[in-house]
Amino acid sequence: MFQKHTLLFVLAILVFIPSVSYAQSTGSLSVFIKSENGDRVPPEGLSLKIYRNVENSPTHQISSLGENPVTIGKLSANDRYKVEVYSTGMYAGVGFVDMKASQEQTTITIKNMGGLRLNVFYSDGQTPISGAHVSIKSNDGHLWSSSETDLHGNTLRAWLYPTVRQGDHYLADITIAKDIVYRHGTISLLPGVAQDLKVVTNWPTVVDRLFTVEVFNNTKTKVGKVDGKFTAELYDRNKNKVAESAVTDKGLAYFSKLKVNNYQLYIKLEDESGTMQTVASKLITVTGSSDTFKIYLNNPELNSDHLNCNCVAFRLDDVQDYFLSPAQLGVISTFEQKQAPLTVGVIGSLIGTDPNLVNTIKTILAKNDGSLEIANHSWNNRILTQMPQSEQEVLITDANKKIQSIFGVTPRVFIPPENVFNNDTLSILKDNGFTHLSSAMTNSNPPPFTKSDFYQFPIVPYTASLDASRGIWISASNENILDKIDESIFEYGYAVVMMHPYEFSMYDNGYVNKINATKLADLGSLIDTVRSRNIRIMALGEIQNYDVDEARQPTSAKNVDVGCNCVAFRLDNIQDFWLNDVQGTIIDTFDKNRIPLTLAVLGKFIGDDPKTVDQIKQKLKKTSPINIANKGWEHVDHTAFDKEAQTSSMLQTSEKIENVFNTRASIFSPPYDSFNKDTLDAMRQANLAYLSASIIRDAPPYPNDSIKHIPSTVTFANAMSDDPFLNGTLRQKALYKVQSSVDQYGFAVVSLQSSDLAVQEDTFQNTVDKGKLTLLQSMIADIKSSGLVIVDMKQIPILLDDDAMIVPGWIKTNAGWWAESQISDSEFTAGLEYLIGQRILKVPASGSGDSGEKDIPGWIKTNAGWWAENKITDSDFVRGIQYLIENGIITI
Repeated sequence: MFQKHTLLFVLAILVFIPSVSYAQSTGSLSVFIKSENGDRVPPEGLSLKIYRNVENSPTHQISSLGENPVTIGKLSANDRYKVEVYSTGMYAGVGFVDMKASQEQTTITIKNMGGLRLNVFYSDGQTPISGAHVSIKSNDGHLWSSSETDLHGNTLRAWLYPTVRQGDHYLADITIAKDIVYRHGTISLLPGVAQDLKVVTNWPTVVDRLFTVEVFNNTKTKVGKVDGKFTAELYDRNKNKVAESAVTDKGLAYFSKLKVNNYQLYIKLEDESGTMQTVASKLITVTGSSDTFKIYLNNPELNSDHLNCNCVAFRLDDVQDYFLSPAQLGVISTFEQKQAPLTVGVIGSLIGTDPNLVNTIKTILAKNDGSLEIANHSWNNRILTQMPQSEQEVLITDANKKIQSIFGVTPRVFIPPENVFNNDTLSILKDNGFTHLSSAMTNSNPPPFTKSDFYQFPIVPYTASLDASRGIWISASNENILDKIDESIFEYGYAVVMMHPYEFSMYDNGYVNKINATKLADLGSLIDTVRSRNIRIMALGEIQNYDVDEARQPTSAKNVDVGCNCVAFRLDNIQDFWLNDVQGTIIDTFDKNRIPLTLAVLGKFIGDDPKTVDQIKQKLKKTSPINIANKGWEHVDHTAFDKEAQTSSMLQTSEKIENVFNTRASIFSPPYDSFNKDTLDAMRQANLAYLSASIIRDAPPYPNDSIKHIPSTVTFANAMSDDPFLNGTLRQKALYKVQSSVDQYGFAVVSLQSSDLAVQEDTFQNTVDKGKLTLLQSMIADIKSSGLVIVDMKQIPILLDDDAMIVPGWIKTNAGWWAESQISDSEFTAGLEYLIGQRILKVPASGSGDSGEKDIPGWIKTNAGWWAENKITDSDFVRGIQYLIENGIITI
């Protein structure tokens, strides 16, 4: 009995002994952060570090609070925790809590913001510095504020977190020009009060010393008297001449009493007529640290380490579904109507559901003319510098995946939220194939420009600035924007203009979904003015291509001296099955009207669709003015490949065209209109003599070599858009755009897509839009009636050069068939009628009037065969045809 009771007692004890666990229990902590006046502090910019007991390293870190209060989980029970609060990197306060319960809470009070305004002066302490850019950063490098000084040297007042912990401070970087920066520190700030701080820089109002310019003929020898009469001139960023000095026979020029700043130094040489011609230029920095500047006449690469792009890129940020969408669409449409490239920064998590916005972007991208570039504006608007590298990478790469899934393009340009980034951001971008970063100049000065795999092109001009205290965007005038564009081009060789949808929306107690027509008109005027100054507008991702030798230089808007008064048409992306009914209708429209049309064929996707292939083959067998161009094997950017891969793409496509259509292509029309030096070398190896990209990426003047340039200058979709900035009917506006192209470049090439004439519902339908077909027919009729001549694309170089001769490829094919008696004399002479009508073949004054046809000599058919096999030149064969006409053997 005793043993039984004892056993029960032991069991009872075992039952009531708490079970032992090797996993320590945890709890959560709710942290509420308030200001001294009791208000909840907005979570933006706040971060936390949590320490357990007396440990020196935090056990938890929250780099960016999404809410306030915030809950911290997985904290060990019965431990004491210290919670430090940081405001944009600046220590703000601390709280302590003992984790006695599974759920604890604490309130941390942080101090009120303090106001800081700087008053900036030259070294005399009396003369204010106006127009200086001032950036205020915390001692750990976080940017808190940036503004420009007014006429009195005052910045805008910035509200910053006070310096409550020993060692914390602010720094002020004052910049008056590129590479001219004065740093003022250490700045302490009291809470809750507005402070003014006088900053006296070390820059004198005038540098009272003599500056010498040494002008070199080569790297060792200065110019002398025998080299001519030279003058040195200095200009400021506003293009005002500030000083001038004759260059002595020792190759020296002198300047004195210059202000601290950057200047453009020009060396000019007097020619025989007495006109001064610029022979060298260089950007020089005057601070007093150096008093000698060297400039080289015949080694210009030694004069500058920055671009000479003379170009501007426009950047529209915060592109997203439904958000002020009329303004977004208005800006995008304005650039489309002006045929000006635009870069749009798309927010990844907020795109894909707005059909108007998404379809507009897709339609423009489908034209492949480089007019719209998509940049990655991250996944959301979280500031990247407030989070670790791993979180940054997720936001950047997820945004790229989303953009690719919607638009079919992978951005290579990145625009960071709030225009700030750090070294982690740079590392992520380079590791993930990005080639460009565009931020604010205040974040960091871009590195000196060199050709590389990664570029930083920050903004200087912007169309509006945010008044954070009122939540209103203050628009900049066009005059101010143009001044900033000039300043950026002066200092860096390029300009990037930042825009937001707010600036083009109406304001009614907040920004509303209604377009501000006045601001949109101002934007159109700004684009026109930029072009009138011979500043080229480029996509942000193209700025580095400013110096491509093969025809990338800007052309002014004034009329050219030599022109052909001619227009050509190009139908892009010819392929099997896709919109083949629409594609066929377009081809028939040109063929029935005997209007030349070039079909740009994708090699991989042609040959299996009998409807497409048979129609084109039938046209080529007749005396049809249809010509075929090489579009590459696949629709991919060829500049992503080396020369060998590009050559392979062209050769494969040419072989496919010859096998399917029994004709040879001599035109290469690069996908996305993108090409480089390797493309041109590949064309030579593939025996392609003509390049047809877009005028946006391939503007005249063109080099005199084996590659002839015939870029598209007008897209059909743009020509038929109802431009609100032009007067007249839709047809009148279309003809005006074509005529303007002829006036500007000497010719026009209109590029079409099958989708331009397809019925569009949710997607493009394989049905012709009759209204758009009528517009195409009317465009053709209006061009012909206006006195412009519609020609084959390959005729344009000959018509621009009176000494050259070129004939369409199909005529040459016909000559071979005629020599082999596969077509009749009358069919061949129908082709000759085309040559005469298009001014390729000149009719002798005494010819073509004979009453009847005579026997055609056998030697002319022999010549035709030789010509088809390239055994004689175009000129040799055409002279034979002219003989037949002159002697009345054939009548045209």
